[in-house]
Amino acid sequence: MKTKKNNQNSSIPFSWDSGPSEEDVSRIQVASSDLKQPGKFGVFLWWTEQTPSWVHSDDVEIADCLIPSDRVFLRSDCENASDRELGFSKFQYGARCFRGKPALWLEVPQQEIEIGDRVEVKSQSGKLKPQIACVIDILWNRTKRTVEFRLSANEIPMQRRFLESDLRPAVRLEQHLTIRELRPASNRMMT
Repeated sequence: MKTKKNNQNSSIPFSWDSGPSEEDVSRIQVASSDLKQPGKFGVFLWWTEQTPSWVHSDDVEIADCLIPSDRVFLRSDCENASDRELGFSKFQYGARCFRGKPALWLEVPQQEIEIGDRVEVKSQSGKLKPQIACVIDILWNRTKRTVEFRLSANEIPMQRRFLESDLRPAVRLEQHLTIRELRPASNRMMT
């Protein structure tokens, strides 16, 4: 008779015959909670009538002022570990932010331009007036399903909305670059 071989192989970290050991599970959980997720962008187009359980109780008033709307929020990890363990993320729109869970969240394409960035409006073969402006709003166009930018020139808001293809980061001469402008995501080739 042939003897049955042991199914455990030293080069394979698990076996089909047995479940993960208790120490492997805890090590995996700690490792995944320490990972920083990249920022995502999205909108909250709806709001619930009663007090929402998916918004942190301390931030309901702020969230109520910001949503529902067409504003494009940046979603990132909360700094507080207990908030992260409860499933909360940080949703930021310019200087305002709140903690919540991604309920009623519609993710939109990744954006390179953020609120407060100085941009140059490209002429697009004479279709647009080339100028330097500041981004004051990032909005979702529901019908076209695109992200649009509202700008201000000389602190006067423009009525027109712009697409990302209409804009490029402004080059500032004789001034030091800010930390945001030095980040690799911001330093891209001018087109």
